[in-house]
Amino acid sequence: MERGQRRIPIQYAKRIIGRKMYGGQSTHLPLRINPSGVIPPIFASSLLLFPSTIASAVNAFGQTPGAGATWFQKIQAFFAPGGLLYSTLFVVLIVFFTFFYTEIVFKPDDVSENLKKNGGYIPGIRPGQHTAEYLQTVISRLTMIGAIYLSVICILPMFLQTQNIPFYFGGTSLLILVGVALDTVAQIESHLLARNYEGFIKSARLRGRRG
Repeated sequence: MERGQRRIPIQYAKRIIGRKMYGGQSTHLPLRINPSGVIPPIFASSLLLFPSTIASAVNAFGQTPGAGATWFQKIQAFFAPGGLLYSTLFVVLIVFFTFFYTEIVFKPDDVSENLKKNGGYIPGIRPGQHTAEYLQTVISRLTMIGAIYLSVICILPMFLQTQNIPFYFGGTSLLILVGVALDTVAQIESHLLARNYEGFIKSARLRGRRG
């Protein structure tokens, strides 16, 4: 899921500039299923910890007597991780921040305009506003899948812990761990590929000199 993406085919029209012909090639626009990464769970958990932190601080330092203390204790209980209210609000905030972050990062209108300026288009879709609407529809569906995926990953460890199953990783920790591992592997692969490519170029140059 972290590496999953929807590849939108892009076709560039042929253009003749002077005596040379440019364009005509086919490529794709990769749209990730989870473009926001681990940011939505972090923001959601931070907001949910705020009321509980305020209530615990008031109980600890405010010395609130009677009904006031009971009321702050109820707030702490409502926003305790693993509870029904906490889990529901956690999922809602994850979905909200996933769409919010994707809306900020990915601009269908800008992508459509850049494709139009460079002579690119999506096969079967008119350039301009139609392309922007198509990209918005695709990214909205992908974002919903990504939001559901993040919600399941973050809620499942809490559910396992409530069932007395010895699982000590949180959802956010799992996402960070997997993301760092995937980035490390990608960097190692790119480094090995660059090193092999440099060796290939050096050997080709030596063969050319000998020839």
